[in-house]
Amino acid sequence: MRVLELLVSTELGGGPAHVRDLATLLPSDEFQVTVAGPAGGPYAEIFSALGGGFVDLPLDRLAPGMLRRLERVVRERGIDVIHSHGKGAGLYGRLAARRLGIPAVHTFHGIHYRGYPIGLRWGYLAMERWLAGRTAAIVHVSESQARGAEPLGLAPAGPTHVIPNGIDIARLARLVSGSPISRRALGVADDAFVIGTVARFDPVKGLDVLLEAFARVSHALPRATLVLIGDGPEAGRLRAAAATLGVGARVVWAGAVPDAARALPAMDVYASASRGEGLPLGLLEAMACGRPVVATSVSGHVDAVEEGATGALVPAGDAAALGDALLGLARDETTARAWGEAGRRRASRLFSATRMVAEVAAVYRKVRATAGV
Repeated sequence: MRVLELLVSTELGGGPAHVRDLATLLPSDEFQVTVAGPAGGPYAEIFSALGGGFVDLPLDRLAPGMLRRLERVVRERGIDVIHSHGKGAGLYGRLAARRLGIPAVHTFHGIHYRGYPIGLRWGYLAMERWLAGRTAAIVHVSESQARGAEPLGLAPAGPTHVIPNGIDIARLARLVSGSPISRRALGVADDAFVIGTVARFDPVKGLDVLLEAFARVSHALPRATLVLIGDGPEAGRLRAAAATLGVGARVVWAGAVPDAARALPAMDVYASASRGEGLPLGLLEAMACGRPVVATSVSGHVDAVEEGATGALVPAGDAAALGDALLGLARDETTARAWGEAGRRRASRLFSATRMVAEVAAVYRKVRATAGV
């Protein structure tokens, strides 16, 4: 079965990592995976080395002739199923599949629209509802995301599947043991209490709130350090905010780091202040590495974190609650250690890439058989 995975980015991030796991872990004797998306990011080279190869298509923007270019790729490569990830990829992929008479699968990696102006917001939702009616299978990456999507018309009963994100735990173990990023490499003192996160610097990630929370922590705990791994359009504003809060010297701006999970063992606690999620891979990787987690009680997080057992959940946007939860772990090493070990077991049991890939493969088989391809 020839599958075309469509992405809106090949930069470091959860969507491309998710597709990498699909492309490498789907049984090669049954599936051939080609990936298409914008060239230029580090994942483009990774996808190019895989069996089905990589096609440069800037699916992150509206461009004349893009639909025809995509249709040509589908015809030339004899594609049986199109699987899209992200808004632009979802639009082009489902239109092309409909025109060519092949099944389309679309995965929502978070449903982010609340920051749009009202007119654009409702226009986007109307378009997604229209596309949902023309999609053979819609995948939500967490139960909570699917529940939130239902009243929006983005989780119709027939084609909807909930397939929680998973991580390749064997690959993660190899990275962490084989090429770890140490505290010394990060410029962090050995005796520091390290709060860390891996995130795109985007408003939805709530890093401004995390900085406010860290200011509370650092005031009470001078040895606290915040490690931010990632980059993005909010970088300048976040650096300015850190300076205003008086914590600029206590924040490590590590930048976008390939295989950032290598730095997780250098952290004492993993924090995610997101205003909304699908099911973030960084948080799952932190749990798999035995890190206790403090996260906002939003979609995705509530599926991964077991309150009071593997971590703490706090209201989104509440810097005081986030800071207090982080301080609590700094002062209670026994609880932090117990939560980390429980998180490791939970990640292994519920959030493996092996399970995720098997469930996606079942969806591919089902939509292809139903379409009679």
